[in-house]
Formats: sequence, C-alpha cells, structure tokens
Amino acid sequence: MTLSSRNPRRARGFTLIELLVVIAIIGVLIALLLPAVQAAREAARRAQCVNNLKQLGIAAHNYASANTDTFPIGMQWQRILRRGTCSISTTISLFPALLNFAEQQNVFNAVNFSINAFNIENQTVHKFGNNSLWCPSDPAISKIRQFPGGSPGYVWDEPTPLPTLMAYSSYAGNAGTWTQTPVPKVGTFGTCNYGELAYDAKIGNMNGIFFMDSNVKIADISDGTSSTMLFGERAHGLLDQQNQLDWHWWTSGNYGDTMFLTLFPINPFRKLKDGGIGGGGNATVFPAALSSFHPGGVNVCFADGSVRFLKDTINSWPFNPANGMPTNVYQDTNGLYYATPPSGVFQALSTRAGGESVSQSDY
Repeated sequence: MTLSSRNPRRARGFTLIELLVVIAIIGVLIALLLPAVQAAREAARRAQCVNNLKQLGIAAHNYASANTDTFPIGMQWQRILRRGTCSISTTISLFPALLNFAEQQNVFNAVNFSINAFNIENQTVHKFGNNSLWCPSDPAISKIRQFPGGSPGYVWDEPTPLPTLMAYSSYAGNAGTWTQTPVPKVGTFGTCNYGELAYDAKIGNMNGIFFMDSNVKIADISDGTSSTMLFGERAHGLLDQQNQLDWHWWTSGNYGDTMFLTLFPINPFRKLKDGGIGGGGNATVFPAALSSFHPGGVNVCFADGSVRFLKDTINSWPFNPANGMPTNVYQDTNGLYYATPPSGVFQALSTRAGGESVSQSDY
C-alpha cells in the first residue's frame, strides 16, 4: 500500500461536556483567586494610605521645628472682606500651612494667608488637588467638585457668592474628644464685641492637638507622643452626594472638614441604626468621625510620627446607636464638656494631657 492510498484520520474536537468542564474549572479558579487579588490590591492601597499619613506627620514636625516646636493652628476667625468691619468667618485649615514642608511650594505661594480663605482672592487655591491627602481606597475623594453660583457660606463676595471648585481631604487633624468654637474675645478685632464671656474656658476645654486658636507645642503632649494621635482618616465616599459636596474641604479649618473628633465611635457607618447621621457638638457624626474603606478599622498617625491601625473593636465610650452620641458626656451651663468615667481607650488616644495610662496592647 502506498502512502497516498491511506485513509486520512478525522480530526477529533472537544465535546460539549468537556468544554463545560473546562469552563467550570476556570470559573472555580477565578473564584478562588479573585479574593486574593482584591486583598493584594487593598494591601497596596492601604500601604499608600499609611505612607500619606507618615508624610503628613513628617511635615507637621518639620513645621513645628521651624515654629518654636509648635504645631499649626487648627482653625481661627478672620475678617470677611467687603462685608463690614466686624464680619468674620472661620478660615484656612492646617494643611495649607504644611504645604511648604510637603514639597508643595507652588501651592503654598498661591495662598494669601493675610485674608480669609473664602474671599475671592483665594478662590483658585481651593481647587488644587493633592494626592498625598487622598486615600487610594476611597476613589470619591479625588473628585474636584463644582459649587453652584450663590452657594451660601462659600466664596465671600458681593452681591452673592461665586461659583467655584473644591478639592477634598481624606485626612484630618486630631481635635480631641469634642468641639468648642467660641467667638473672639473683646479686642481681637479692634472695637468689635462678639459677646463671648467663656472664651478662655472653652479653649481650655479642648484637649486635642488642632482646634480653634490652638497653639500646641510638642512639650504640651504630656500623655506621650507615642500615645497621642496627630492625624487620622475619614471615608469620604461613604457620605451621600450632598454631604460629599459639603464636607472634608481641604482648605477649610472647620471641624468635620480637616479636624476629627473621638466623640463618636470609629466607623459609625457600620454601627449606627439605619446608617443615619446624628448631630453632636458643632459637626455631624459621619464627617467628623474616623472611618475608612479598610476592613476592620482605620489608619492613624501618632504624634511621634508612627502610623498604626486602630481596630473597630477598640475600647470606646458607650454611645446611643440611634445617633452616635456618647451616653457619658454632658455640658454644663457654660457649654463646657465633661465625661464621666471610665475613659475609653480610643478617647484617651486623642487627648494630649489627659493623664490616662494606655499601652499598645490595649489597641
């Protein structure tokens, strides 16, 4: 028989059952590998978040070294141009003051610190996005948002506030356990009298690092720099759309924008009934509380520059699950806050001179 006389063999393909088995195996492998891939990506994002906080800590200490060992002011009152001699508003946050120590000299040079941050002369500064202030696990934070013309309380100018853009911050400075925003003392702005009689007492009631008219030196942190928080993170993307527009402005010194409180528990989104926003102090719960997209807790930078992860399960003040307000905190007739014992570990980490004894094993 010659080679040419042989019958050619028929090519054999896969049967439908074989194809289905292969597809099923691939699906199982993907299902097994996907969580690992997602976990690896989140680990990388969390590492970047840790690095952002560490850089903020370095910038804050460099600022302090250049300013008699004093951290930047958290918030202050400043006149509003073109609205009368005694017309004032809270103004610039602590972050613009750090720009000069965080390789952002060009943005720092654009800020006019001598006038209110929300006068038109500073309008362009608000839109500068800074990825070192953005946690990569929270993609919503990097969105630059447009404020409509006439938005109340934004760019102060006549006849109405102007449309402008705003960038946001994942990170905030530690204001302590609660907020005080006393109006200025007599004589702060010449002959203007704002009627605040308890100004000194209210400022003294603030126990964190950054707050209204703060002037905290490193030596003032008698609880220890390794046991006192400096910066922490908030999950901007967990706010609803309107609150994403209105909170966490990177240039605003207001509580809930660039300062956090420990009045409320970590990650209140996961702990409050119905996920509702409750009121407390001068800020609502969600914008002012520490929170994150990282599973199980939040990253915080301590005053010694170290960055650690605080778990959701850290010992904290008891709170009302309907609104997040602590059940052991009250105010006296002068508006000063007090807390009944025992102190929560979470709250102890936010006070600079509370005298609490806290070890790393507690959190």
